[in-house]
Amino acid sequence: MKCIENQFLRRLDYHLAQEYINESLLLSNCVIEFLDLNSLEFFGDVVIRNCVIHKLVIYSSWFSGGLKFMNNIVLSDIDYQMGGHNKKEIEFSGNIFKGFFSFFDCQFEAKLIVKDNVFVNGSDLFTKENKGFDNTFENGFSVENNIGKLDVFN
Repeated sequence: MKCIENQFLRRLDYHLAQEYINESLLLSNCVIEFLDLNSLEFFGDVVIRNCVIHKLVIYSSWFSGGLKFMNNIVLSDIDYQMGGHNKKEIEFSGNIFKGFFSFFDCQFEAKLIVKDNVFVNGSDLFTKENKGFDNTFENGFSVENNIGKLDVFN
């Protein structure tokens, strides 16, 4: 497992992150100005916890090995399109999302867990916009104790 802990990172981008796609990755207790995981498929599990992230890019990111995104503060909007494709659970828990969290055309193959988060500007996770591109949940989801709307039409 690659561990990055207690760091101030100006940028962790596609070029650096792709080094870790075949192994587990832990980002913990970091302040990250720009976290760019755009268009990467992670085969190992990814854990991002207790971080402050100024800008998060996960456009077309696949977390095949699962994702635990816990107790983070994300200051930017998030555009998660064509994501999911996970063989293990994806969990968002205990986070504060200050910007709008957009999900579009995400296919969650394993369970999605969304609990104890604050969505300051909401999310369109459950918005039905276009039948061909709505988010799908093959093994269900668990949604509990969140603050903010998860069916915003943006």
